[in-house]
Amino acid sequence: MSSLRRLFNRVSGRPEEDYSSYNSMVKTPPPGRVTARDDPNHEIWKPQSFVGDQTAEGRIPFFNTGFAVCPKCGERNIWRFEEKAGVRANGDTYGTEIFRCRTKGCGWKTSFLYNDGTTSCKYYETSHWPKGVHYFPNSFMLMWADKHDLGSSIKHQFFLKKLTGNMLTDMEQEGSMEEKLEIKKKEVEKICRALKKPLTAVLTRKASKK
Repeated sequence: MSSLRRLFNRVSGRPEEDYSSYNSMVKTPPPGRVTARDDPNHEIWKPQSFVGDQTAEGRIPFFNTGFAVCPKCGERNIWRFEEKAGVRANGDTYGTEIFRCRTKGCGWKTSFLYNDGTTSCKYYETSHWPKGVHYFPNSFMLMWADKHDLGSSIKHQFFLKKLTGNMLTDMEQEGSMEEKLEIKKKEVEKICRALKKPLTAVLTRKASKK
């Protein structure tokens, strides 16, 4: 609010506005009080909160996909939006980021607390979470196989055996992959190489070949 506007309000007896996103950037805005006029970006401001599925069974696999694939239906159809809780003096924001599956009939959702000022990890609650394909449900395994070009025969066995990530890593440790998946030794070696690749669990799309 400009100084001229404040002077006009004092003279006229009009109350000053409670919050303006332009002049109170270091303050946490009152929940539900920010209007389209106050914030032209139509940002949502709310206190940090936990929304939707907060179980390890749902959130750890979702985290391991790079927040890209629904752990309930296995579709890559995630909508995400931020609810800011406040802005620090240096301009970093913090709040809640909500993720929701837009697949018809699913509607799975969860949330993660975030802090833009955290150097190691924006979603600071996940900074020490376990990573790896070990945490993938069966619905993610075909996408994981696609990412690493494992071939149709391997994907067929993943589907047929209803394979999960922990089943696959257990087979690797036991040395029983060839027998249990009924695949050739060369295919076993291909899977083992994929398991050893950095960020093997993140189900990012491949760059398109030009």
